[in-house]
Amino acid sequence: MNGKQLSLGGTVFSLPQPIFLVIEDVGWWQGYDGSVKNEPFRNGFCRRHCLDDYRALTRLAKRLSMRIAIGMVLGEWDRTNFLKVVTGATWMGEAWDNRINQGPWLEAAAQYLCAHRQFLEIAVHGICHEFWQNGQMERSEFHDESGQMRSEAIVRRHLEAYATLLSQNGLGDYPRLFIPPALFHSFGNGRESIQATLKSFGIEYITTRFSKARLYAVPQHPRLAWECGVGLLERGLSPVSWDMAAAAPILLDDNQVIALHWGNLLHPDPDQNHEIVDRWADMLTAKAAGLDFILAEDLAACWRQAAAYFLADFRQEANSIIIDLKAVPKLPCFTGVIALKIKEAQAKTRHFHGAKIVGQITGEDAIATIFLVPEPHQIKIEISNPDYS
Repeated sequence: MNGKQLSLGGTVFSLPQPIFLVIEDVGWWQGYDGSVKNEPFRNGFCRRHCLDDYRALTRLAKRLSMRIAIGMVLGEWDRTNFLKVVTGATWMGEAWDNRINQGPWLEAAAQYLCAHRQFLEIAVHGICHEFWQNGQMERSEFHDESGQMRSEAIVRRHLEAYATLLSQNGLGDYPRLFIPPALFHSFGNGRESIQATLKSFGIEYITTRFSKARLYAVPQHPRLAWECGVGLLERGLSPVSWDMAAAAPILLDDNQVIALHWGNLLHPDPDQNHEIVDRWADMLTAKAAGLDFILAEDLAACWRQAAAYFLADFRQEANSIIIDLKAVPKLPCFTGVIALKIKEAQAKTRHFHGAKIVGQITGEDAIATIFLVPEPHQIKIEISNPDYS
């Protein structure tokens, strides 16, 4: 029995680890990798992207009952060529001309994303993913390869330009999730941090790899951290290479974030995209079966469940199960509904103290998933039952 399962009176209680899917490098229209000729690292895909590539993501989200996060690069959505005046935003600089990507597909894709926002949540992944210094491409847009943040003025200008691209295309409000391009990031320098800047734009969540970030301070936990009101989750390694098209499903570890790249889920023939995403859906659904894991319904659910899973003290006291949330920071991104899985041979009446049940489902495997909201000012949830005594 693992460390997040407890047995009491013939009933097994589990605080499951969340699984959440993040798809990076969505939004390119050109498929080819342009890095060898001073252009961005795109998906290395064999064709242009199309509306069916977005439909594939919706199909996957529906299969998983999950609002998946799509890390979008929006430079090729520029309808007015205004990026020519944004320092470092493109490889063409002041000669920027995006006419090759300006066409009816922009409106079709924008309308599709807006109509399916309950399945696909846009995350900031940059304008063109890289930064061009004196016309030469550098990795990456917001940090250099050493994890040194670019000047606050440049970071803000790029984030503002991202807002303009959203507005041009009617893509909705500013996203709440930030995914650092190339995973170059920094953490731990407080009010001077990129977290402080991102928070001012409404960003509440970040997924990154701490091992690639410049750390001015040690993260509060190896798998999650927080700074300036922003919650960071460890992304781990991608299970497949970023430029592998039509990738067969595989998992490397039990990380809470499954980070894929758009091309991984797509087929050279867009009419066959469904074959790829269905394989991933089958694998992730099977992974979440049982007591140990749960598919998070959206990024907020993932962050809350991860905080409970990694930081809560899950223990037995006499004839009760305790979920002690004292170590969970009182931040909106880490507090709220948490899930508990229960397996028992025969249904029993139990009492929940310190939390309110806001939902319950029972799967075909007879495992019940109960969704709990801690009551105000409560940091300890107690689950008791007279039958256990």
